[in-house]
Amino acid sequence: MSTAVLFDRYGTPDELYRADVPVPSPGPGEVVVRYTAIGVNPIDWKLLRGDLRTHVPLGLPGGCLGVEAAGVVVDVGAGVRRFRVGDPVIRHGRPGTYRVHEVVPASQEADELTAWPARFSAEQAAVLPVAAGTAYSALRQVGLRAGERLLVHGASGGVGLAAVQLALLTGAAEVIGTASARHHELLRRLGAVPVEYGDGLPERLAGLGPFDASVDCAGGPGPAEAALRLVADPGRRVTIVADPEVQRRGVPYLDHVPLELAATLDLIGHSPFELRVTARFPLSRAAEALRLGQRGGVGGKIVLLPEE
Repeated sequence: MSTAVLFDRYGTPDELYRADVPVPSPGPGEVVVRYTAIGVNPIDWKLLRGDLRTHVPLGLPGGCLGVEAAGVVVDVGAGVRRFRVGDPVIRHGRPGTYRVHEVVPASQEADELTAWPARFSAEQAAVLPVAAGTAYSALRQVGLRAGERLLVHGASGGVGLAAVQLALLTGAAEVIGTASARHHELLRRLGAVPVEYGDGLPERLAGLGPFDASVDCAGGPGPAEAALRLVADPGRRVTIVADPEVQRRGVPYLDHVPLELAATLDLIGHSPFELRVTARFPLSRAAEALRLGQRGGVGGKIVLLPEE
């Protein structure tokens, strides 16, 4: 038997329960992955609340959260040539990683599995897809080029920290990152110029602009106003937070690029890159992890660690 954390109806983290389930067998074109570390993200509690039920059906009862994880292939179905038993992989995409074993499509076209580079720990590999992949797509969308100046809102969160590092790897001349004061030293260590987040943000940024491009990882009126004032070209602004009013005013919502994680790993290569993991929970305590994430202010990523 294997362990999964499931839920039968939309609601709060109290709906989650631990279940013993059979270890699955792969069909043609599939592999079974045993997870070593699992990332926790805001989309998880949004899915649990039912916010995305019309766009991401979960097949209740017995729904499973989680859109990123790292693990090892333990079984291979007929016709699979891309992976072998023992291969370390990163799983990303559709929900379902709050479990120990999962059947996953193995084709590149499905884009759910990417080879896990040996340089990354299990925790780092597990939290790469959402944060680093999203940041990569955002930088591609605004067309960031070497020598340019970039504004990153919410720079101390997972996507923001990834955007800062990837922008500098792209060759950005300067990255300005908005964040609360307690995260400023981290941003300086990464090579960004920190600016205090909160009321009056557009005014504080005015003396530092204009900027060639802006990536908003926080949402809200302050970042939108700053982007509108300080980045002239609407095509060089992007937000990862869907807000019809912000989009109407001229800050486009993010479009993910194909094969996002693989392209991100190609950009990183062997360069220094790390996402801060600030909280770890056993898989069986996934509800606690979600509550912590919902409260906010974590200042990094949350991971679940299977006990088996």
